Amino acid sequence: MSPYQRIDGGKFYGRTAHGDLEPVPDTGREPDAWICRRLVDFPDQTAPAGGELDQCMRCSALVVFNPTRNVKAPKICMQCAKIQPLPIGG
Repeated sequence: MSPYQRIDGGKFYGRTAHGDLEPVPDTGREPDAWICRRLVDFPDQTAPAGGELDQCMRCSALVVFNPTRNVKAPKICMQCAKIQPLPIGG
């Protein structure tokens, strides 16, 4: 996957045969994983207002998620999903 590929929050992506991510339509089916940003990636390691914490199902790092979204998929941090997070506010 290209390290320069942009991934936008709140959208659905699938992996191609080569491992790249590509946008896919929301079919209403529960996603396989809920990709979340690690708490340590936020300034001062503080979750934004309204964010809640859980653990990455792969590495156990604390991740931040939006509790207003009704997603039952396991939470996976961006790093375990092989996504390089963009800097916040940069």
